[in-house]
Amino acid sequence: MVELHGWLSVSATYKDEDSLADFDPDKVLQTVKEIISASGYKIRLKYQNGSAFIDTLICSNHHTKEVDDIIGLYRRISEVATGSYGMIFIRDDEDAEHSNEFQVYVFKKGKCTMKTDTEFSPCIPKIEDAVC
Repeated sequence: MVELHGWLSVSATYKDEDSLADFDPDKVLQTVKEIISASGYKIRLKYQNGSAFIDTLICSNHHTKEVDDIIGLYRRISEVATGSYGMIFIRDDEDAEHSNEFQVYVFKKGKCTMKTDTEFSPCIPKIEDAVC
């Protein structure tokens, strides 16, 4: 089974907007909307207290193209809207290398890094007992 839990707070830039010549945050957010729309997935740019964000949950029997596409979508948005930050947590029990752990994709300042989670991993014994 594959679990994907993702969230991304979307912000045009992490820099001081007043110091950026010809910077248009509305244009950046419009580009983000176009990226989401072009993905073909039912992901919406949502707003809470004036801040834009996306969130995603996938639970499927096997690793699918959708999982890779969602990671790519978050990566692309964070590259365009460099002030965006968030995480995707993935657990894939069929991944030979990482079957007993969550992988974490961290998005900040236009970059994406991947690391192994330390709070829930190793999944056995931290969140589950071993099957005898």
